[in-house]
Amino acid sequence: MRVSGISRVLRGLIPQSILRRKYSSGEPALYLTFDDGPHPDVTPRLLDLLDKYNAKASFFLIGVNAKQYPELVTEIAKRGHLVANHSYQHLALPKLSYEAQLAEINQSGQVIESILRKPCIHFRAPRGQWSFRVLLSLRNMKVKAVHWSRDSMDYQKVEPAVIVKNLLDNPLTAGDIVLFHDDNDCCITALDQLLPVWQQQGFQLKSLEA
Repeated sequence: MRVSGISRVLRGLIPQSILRRKYSSGEPALYLTFDDGPHPDVTPRLLDLLDKYNAKASFFLIGVNAKQYPELVTEIAKRGHLVANHSYQHLALPKLSYEAQLAEINQSGQVIESILRKPCIHFRAPRGQWSFRVLLSLRNMKVKAVHWSRDSMDYQKVEPAVIVKNLLDNPLTAGDIVLFHDDNDCCITALDQLLPVWQQQGFQLKSLEA
């Protein structure tokens, strides 16, 4: 049986305890997240950039990529960032049966856990396409479902200057979970300009809370 996805309107009504879209802690922090890696050319350079600004982030990895580049998975964790699950093959989950969706989630989680030797407890659905049934299953599995509050739109492969202008013209606020992708180096060029600005504004750059 295929499971339909949740509309944007309904997604906004789901409690944060079930689908995290933003943090509301009192501290001025931003939460950078990177989907679709690890990528052998982009991820190491991104890690160096984050080190340059003493910024932490969360990496939602595709299982097949993690399996192909286990050394990058280890390096992400070694640098103090959160490693999370982004499904095994990055398929559109709502087009799959419920059982196939869980298989995508579990297979990727098992790959990451076999590399890091510890549980992988955060998951983001490919393209942010969620179903109620899968969200409830994740909750029962004690896996945290994470969406985002701000999208850099870097997946459109626009010029980095466009990403920078968009995020500065529409300022971030404390607790924002910001979506980037580390399968293309435009995120590196954009963030090299954005990170010092955000830090000057008083924001810490943190990985998602455990």
